[in-house]
Amino acid sequence: MPSAPRNVRAAAGDAEARVSWQSANPNGAAITRYVVRGAGKTFQVGANQRSINVTGLTNGETYRFEVYAVNKKGDGPSRTTNPVRPTSEVPDAPAAATAEARPDGSVVVTWPAANGQGLDIDRYTVTAVAEGGSAPIGEADGTEMTIKDGELEYGKQYAFTVVAVNERGAGSQASPVSNTVVPYAKPGRPESLDAATVGDQAGTIKMTWTPGADNGRPVSKYVVTAGGRSTDVTDGTGATLNGFGAGEPVTVEVRAVNEAGDGDPATATARTLAEPTMTVTGSSATFNTATVTFTVNAGGGTAICEMSANNGGGTAGGSCTSLKLSRLKPSTAYTLTVTATNAAGSVKGTRKQTTKALYGTATCINGQNGDTATYCDADVDGRNGNEIFSVTQQNNDKQAGWVKNGTRLQAYCKRQGEDVDSYIYNHQKRSTWWIQINYKGRNYIPWAWLNLDGGDDLTDLPGC
Repeated sequence: MPSAPRNVRAAAGDAEARVSWQSANPNGAAITRYVVRGAGKTFQVGANQRSINVTGLTNGETYRFEVYAVNKKGDGPSRTTNPVRPTSEVPDAPAAATAEARPDGSVVVTWPAANGQGLDIDRYTVTAVAEGGSAPIGEADGTEMTIKDGELEYGKQYAFTVVAVNERGAGSQASPVSNTVVPYAKPGRPESLDAATVGDQAGTIKMTWTPGADNGRPVSKYVVTAGGRSTDVTDGTGATLNGFGAGEPVTVEVRAVNEAGDGDPATATARTLAEPTMTVTGSSATFNTATVTFTVNAGGGTAICEMSANNGGGTAGGSCTSLKLSRLKPSTAYTLTVTATNAAGSVKGTRKQTTKALYGTATCINGQNGDTATYCDADVDGRNGNEIFSVTQQNNDKQAGWVKNGTRLQAYCKRQGEDVDSYIYNHQKRSTWWIQINYKGRNYIPWAWLNLDGGDDLTDLPGC
């Protein structure tokens, strides 16, 4: 149930009494009406109306009235007015009041002094009239009253009436209704302000917010301040600011502005996009590839990564965790450089890595040599299989030795030379390319007699 109404009072008039009160506490359920009882009558009053003129009373007779609130939980306790005695000796009503809404949220109501008809005016009672009801707002000794900020609802239209009360407690009729005013004040601070890094622009932050209370006047703009600079936002609830340093923390203030001025600021902090940082964690190699593994902190945005070598191999791009270069030279020391780039800048990391040696297999597949023996199995003075030369031609005077079928040989490079046909002994390979190998130093074997690892691809070898 609601509580009892507060400040329940009555003022006498000419054959009438004016009963007023302040709202009861609803205690969890909205008040639906007030009930006024007295002078043998019961009056039902709307929830937003907190005064009533009870007419048809007898001058000189004393009356009391009780008031209670009602909600869906039931009738609240009542509170009784002071005793009043209607009289014909009442002051004239004040002339029409004038109201002014001020930017600090207050409203000032003024009126001319009333004629007391031979008696002194003791006080004036001011009632606020709004759509749906009226309510006493206060009393004043003089002809002006300031209604403090917060006592009236921002953005709601109000008018006012004034009653003069004489030294005997008798009240006049209400004055004519004043002009209407709408109380207002500076707007509330914007809500849900969010500032964020812009991941694809250097030195930039973006902020969004939702409107706070306009407090009775439309918001004309928002003022966004950061880094000693301000910008006005007149369309929407967001802004993007740039021109800050990389990785700089930026504190943003956003204020709403209406007719009353600048409201309190909402604040948020964001960091601009920082240059990326990198940690190289490892590397590995085959005879013709090198792989570097690494981690990248993209500084709040997105990084693009690529890798290159100091002496060939082109570039590789894509992943920012692992990159591989192909078409490298075997048995070669490389300095591998990884670059990570975002909109704020770039960072490099290096790793030294040597490719592995490339091997090939000397191959002589047995086939008939005349009618009696296979060429690869022939043993003439301890020689069989494949010949090795110090030059790129089959010159017996430049022969370095023989290797048996299946011998593994480290390959260094390739060079053009005499055309060599393997006939039926190595899948009928034929080529003018010769491979420099590690056999009694650096000597040569025809590619027709050697099958390179990794697919027997000559492009895996550099030129000699």
